[in-house]
Amino acid sequence: VYKKMFKYVPESKVNGYISIIMSAISAFVLVYGYYLMFECLNELIVNANFENAKLYAIRIVIYFTLSAILYLVSGLFFHMLAFRLETNLRKKGIDGLMDASFRFFDLNASGFIDNAAKTHTAVAHMLPDNTQAFLVPILSLILSFAVSVRVGIIVLVLSVSCALLLKGMMGNGEFMKLYQASLDKLSAETV
Repeated sequence: VYKKMFKYVPESKVNGYISIIMSAISAFVLVYGYYLMFECLNELIVNANFENAKLYAIRIVIYFTLSAILYLVSGLFFHMLAFRLETNLRKKGIDGLMDASFRFFDLNASGFIDNAAKTHTAVAHMLPDNTQAFLVPILSLILSFAVSVRVGIIVLVLSVSCALLLKGMMGNGEFMKLYQASLDKLSAETV
């Protein structure tokens, strides 16, 4: 997917790589903040050492803030790439429409013709989110096993249970395809 996308924005390819790397670093920093939270609670509850707990709390705020900043900067880089991609796709689409017959415009609603804006959400939001959505659960599971094998097993069982429940809630895939096709048609006709 990235190779196909970067083919349309060779001048912004670096933005994509920087964004993915920053989003991944943000995930590592976020999960490390969770580890610090465990240490803070350990100092506070088990050791009753309020001074150490306060130091951990300050570090937690710093790491969570750093993670959020890295994620926001990652999103900015991806947004720059997404806007350039939309522009380039429209330019390429206009070149193709110049050769199209009038019959093409009779058969296709204008909402289907200009759909370059649909790439914005997929590029600007989904790509950095996917990096985090992939790394944070894996790192959190590793962290839970590092804290305690029992905690790790509980988190693993809860994760599998939630995944099965989510799959059951998604329902029939054919219905979702029909729903999406109808929504696309409605949007196209409205435009």
